[in-house]
This record gives sequence, structure tokens and C-alpha cells, in this order.
Amino acid sequence: MKLKFYISILLSAITCICFAQQRPHYSQYLQNMDIINPAVTGMFKAVTVKAGFRNQWVGIADAPKTSYFTVHTPLNLDGSILTAGSANYGVLEPYTRSDKDSYESSESHHGIGFTALNDKSGPINRTTLNLTYAYHIMLGDIANLSIGAGGGVSRIGLNTSVLNFEDPNDPVVAQGQEINWSPDVNVGFYLYGNQFYFGGSIQQVVKEKLTFGDNFGQGSEIPHFFLTAGYTVWLGEDIAITPSVMLKYVNPAPKAFDFNLKAAFRNNFWLGGSYRTKDAYAILAGFTISKTMDAGYSFDKTISPLKNINSGTHEFVLGFKF
Repeated sequence: MKLKFYISILLSAITCICFAQQRPHYSQYLQNMDIINPAVTGMFKAVTVKAGFRNQWVGIADAPKTSYFTVHTPLNLDGSILTAGSANYGVLEPYTRSDKDSYESSESHHGIGFTALNDKSGPINRTTLNLTYAYHIMLGDIANLSIGAGGGVSRIGLNTSVLNFEDPNDPVVAQGQEINWSPDVNVGFYLYGNQFYFGGSIQQVVKEKLTFGDNFGQGSEIPHFFLTAGYTVWLGEDIAITPSVMLKYVNPAPKAFDFNLKAAFRNNFWLGGSYRTKDAYAILAGFTISKTMDAGYSFDKTISPLKNINSGTHEFVLGFKF
């Protein structure tokens, strides 16, 4: 049946497209690191909520569109939820050089959280729901090491009704929607202090087959590896410059790097730039709306072979702290 051949090709494309990327790209991960690393869960001295939307490759029909939501909080060692007045748990982001100089690492504590993701690209629609946990270990006065994990489910839907086949009356095509459910497991570590961070994570630890019914071909989910690092340098009392890098690897694709530079003024406003090797440049910006609310925006300009058929990528993120 030719249908089997077409679906096999489609599933292979899921595995190989975009340098074998199955997880979506993010440009705003600098403001929402927990979207790629569960070890960040419970890092901040507040209940932290982030919601974002990414519209990739505007101008290309059925290009990827991604929505995400994260929430996490630190916990006392006895499991009770921390209150806003808890002084010894969760990192306080230094806004000025004085804050950096008076920084003290958090006492050892837990973190719990929840992550939801929806990514739609052409006939493929993926929804992932994860609970996350991290344990933050105090390392002296100015550093913490956290170890984290996330677990949940991934639902991948294949909408055959939008695909064009030689025989539109094929009974398999008529089903319209094929669903694959699989476990989703992520792990990571994160070392952080008053002006540095270094972390690593693996998404899709469990290598699961993708099977859409008895009449369809098979693909597989592939582990995604991430390494991140950044260091902040203060220029005067109020201006902070943070160069950072992220390494991404998805076998059998070549390794890919993000090189970033962010400049912040008392964390009230920040601008940045990013270069994703062989893929895109990005301009990033963000500002603090109030003590409990912030927003970010990024625009990516494609430099891959897709550059002539799209007008760029937009990503928005809104954050809250309680």
C-alpha cells in the first residue's frame, strides 16, 4: 500500500527535520530555563509562572507553532510550601552589583513544578505534560547544585485528513486522526551562584517507538542533550552583561550551538542577541512590568535554506512571581 510508504517517509521526516530536532526551538529559554532543564525547578524565592508562544517561520504554511506553560515553587525540607517571607530558600536574582556582593546561597531545599507544552507542525500535533522535581544542595556560601527530573506523558497526533494521498478513499486515510501515547522523562543538573550558571539536561530519555495504528509506518523519539553556561559581568552598579552558550545534540545530527549576549539594567529592562549555528540570528528584549510580572519578546531571522521563504519567527513570554 502506498499509504504505508508515505507515512514512513513522514515519520522519518519527524526524526530528521531541523537537524533531527523533535523538541521545538526556543529563543526565550534564557528567561525560562525550566522549559529545557527540570533542575531549575524551585530555584527562585517565589512561585514562578511562565507562559509563552512561538510562531516559527512566518509565511510558510503549517510551520511550527508552540505554546508552553511552566509553574514551580521551592519547598521546605519538611515538604511545606515556602512563604514569601522565607529568607533562606530560593535564589534572589541580583539586580545590582551590591545585590551580587551580598548574595548568599540558598539552604538545601526541594522544588516541585509542572510543565505543559503544545507544538503543532503541519499534520503533527504534540502535547506534553510533565511533573518536575529538583533537590537543591547548598555548596558553601555562594553556590548551589540542583539535581532534577521530570516525568509525564506525550501525546502525538497525526492528522491524516490534511494529507493528500493518491487514493483519498483509502479506509486508513478516512480515520482522520491517529494518536500515539508515550512516557516522557527528562533529567538534569544545574550549578548556580551569584554570577554564573552551568547546567545539563536530557529530554526524551526514554527512546520510544512512534506507531500510528496497524497500517502506519514507525518512527522513534530520540533523546535530546543540552549543555548551558553563562557568566555575568557588572559594568558599574546597575548594568550587567551576561554572555552565555548552549550546546544541543540530537543523534545523528551535528552538534548545534547557541551563542548569546544579554545586557540588563537593574533587571528592569534588558536587550540581547543570539546566534544559532546554521539556523538563525535572534534579537531579544524584555522588561519588568511590576514586582510580580515581566514580559519578553524575540525575533529570529532565518539563515538556513528556508530564509527566502519566510519572514522570521516571533516568540512572546509572560512571567509572574508570587
